[in-house]
Amino acid sequence: MGLPLHVRQIRRVDIQPLIDKVGTRLSAWKGRLLNKAGRLRLVNYVLTSIPTYHLTVFRVQKWAIKKIDKLRRSFLWKGAKKANGGHCLVKWSKVMKPKNFGGLGILDLDLFSRALRLRWLWYEWVSPEKPWVGTALPMNAVDRQLFRASTSVTLGDGKFLAVLLDEWTGADGSLP
Repeated sequence: MGLPLHVRQIRRVDIQPLIDKVGTRLSAWKGRLLNKAGRLRLVNYVLTSIPTYHLTVFRVQKWAIKKIDKLRRSFLWKGAKKANGGHCLVKWSKVMKPKNFGGLGILDLDLFSRALRLRWLWYEWVSPEKPWVGTALPMNAVDRQLFRASTSVTLGDGKFLAVLLDEWTGADGSLP
């Protein structure tokens, strides 16, 4: 699957193959022969989808996301692996905005990574029968707090309620 599987902290050496995979994809394309709309399609559908599986499982450091964004930005504006600041026509943060907010709709990999990691908590909540429930999830305390702030508990017919785990109880299971 291409994921580094071991018990120690993920290092730069472990993430470099992901960045290389994005870079090698560019060498096969003739980016200079495509117009900007064609390059935008390839950035959105191919270069953004390559790290998706990795982002679902691991919290990728900022440096790796910056390197992948540099490759995506260079291909979008110049059609090559490397582009200088003068080749970039619009600020990258503006390009990553949705189209209805004036951007080009390129995914922000940092925010997308967080959304993918928050899915683990959602699935743990709605599908407690999954085999991975109860194992260590790939998120930090900030992700858990964001999930708690974004969700609410609604008491329904009383068939299911995780009294000791849901947010309306304290850490020891006592009511506030």
